[in-house]
Amino acid sequence: MEAMHLTLLSLAGAYGAFVVSALVPWVNAEVLLLSMMPFVRSWGDAAVLVVVATAGQITGKVAIYWLGRVAGDAGVTGARYQPVVERWRERMTRRPGSAVSLLFFSATVGVPPFYVLTALAGALRVRFAAFVAAGTIGRLLHFGLIAAPAFALAAPR
Repeated sequence: MEAMHLTLLSLAGAYGAFVVSALVPWVNAEVLLLSMMPFVRSWGDAAVLVVVATAGQITGKVAIYWLGRVAGDAGVTGARYQPVVERWRERMTRRPGSAVSLLFFSATVGVPPFYVLTALAGALRVRFAAFVAAGTIGRLLHFGLIAAPAFALAAPR
């Protein structure tokens, strides 16, 4: 099978798929990325695909962040959980670095689930710029660590 060059149309489709994977937990971004690797011709194309995967994931996560923020501000968490949310919000205000570190770790490793932490980050009012920076760097590392060995194994010889 001939490897395809990444076209703008194929990158736009990949971006859309990665946005969906960020919003719908059972659409696995890692499986999407791995399924695209046999069609990548060069390390440069692999890097572009990693950036597209990261951009799509962060775009979707931004939507989840803002939904979490609106839900947290509106008290949608319910009376039962509101004291817990307030306690965590106070902790995050006192030590904002710990929230950002946890987000970075989750975005890189996937544990705890980045999806859940994204919604919590919004509800707990973690600074948006810090959330985007930690998430973007973590996802770049995450997808890069998946794509590099996959491309090395599937690269055209």
